[in-house]
Amino acid sequence: MSKKLVNLQHGVTSMKKAKVLGLLLCGCLVFSSFTSTYAATSDEIANSAQKYIGHSLQNYTAGDFIHYTLKGAGISSSTSLATLYKQGTPVSSSNAKRGDIAFFGSSSSNLFASGVHLGNNQIAVAYKPYGSVKVLSTTDTVVKNNLLGNRSFATTTESTPPSPTTSPTTPPAIDHKEALIQAGLKYLGTPYEYGSSRANTDTFDCSDFVRQVYLDGVGLDLGKGGSSSQYNYLINTGAQIKTDWRQLEKGDIMIFMPYRGTAESNYTTNRTAIGHSGIYMGDGKVLHTYSKDSGGVRVDSIANRHWEYRFIAGGSPLTK
Repeated sequence: MSKKLVNLQHGVTSMKKAKVLGLLLCGCLVFSSFTSTYAATSDEIANSAQKYIGHSLQNYTAGDFIHYTLKGAGISSSTSLATLYKQGTPVSSSNAKRGDIAFFGSSSSNLFASGVHLGNNQIAVAYKPYGSVKVLSTTDTVVKNNLLGNRSFATTTESTPPSPTTSPTTPPAIDHKEALIQAGLKYLGTPYEYGSSRANTDTFDCSDFVRQVYLDGVGLDLGKGGSSSQYNYLINTGAQIKTDWRQLEKGDIMIFMPYRGTAESNYTTNRTAIGHSGIYMGDGKVLHTYSKDSGGVRVDSIANRHWEYRFIAGGSPLTK
């Protein structure tokens, strides 16, 4: 687990003493039951939750996260975790699927965090001390040790989807693409160090930088491996793999071959060798870091020098 993550168990003790959850929910509109305004599928619920990955929890609670997630799928619900936990259909951890809602706490009367299963052993978690909605692995100890239960709110009743409406109290959907770019740009000039520590942001190598951008931008940990590991991560999470860099979107991870000189002919063979990764900025530019002499984290044009020749593939784990 990242050192930046707050131990959930610590949150249990502090919230027991202060009953913070109840105070945070004070004044929120509470429904006695949930109702579906149209057929909400598991995918619709998960897709709605993904919009809030990285969203600040400064003015919202774990109950709000579920409320707005379900609202985005056409389901009116309470903002109270205790009320939500009594609703839906209970689902065992072994049978939990994409779109199911997870509840964290020591008991049904002491719930302090919530989550939405995203599939591929990932779960979006809303826990106030995290500061924003984070993506964790369902196999993480902190998740398994504090999971109280899961509920399914997906429905099968057929009816007409509602017309889109805008609520002034609904948190704005996160622009993941822009969030990733802004997360990377704040590190411009950060020195390069091969094999840099994943425990700080004082220096970066290429894969460490890409990992940090996704951590800061959307709360997703790609793992501590190198460029090859990040390419495998894209494949294993079902990301849409693009082999033409012109098809990339902002925030996509770019995978490159090792440096072999500036001639295009140097990159026509053995194109499975991986030696570099970066973030696509849009407009034909890559945000990355690759050597001490280059000045650390920087922006380069893909069409210049050798980057276009070296490009292997790219994509985003947020886009299936």
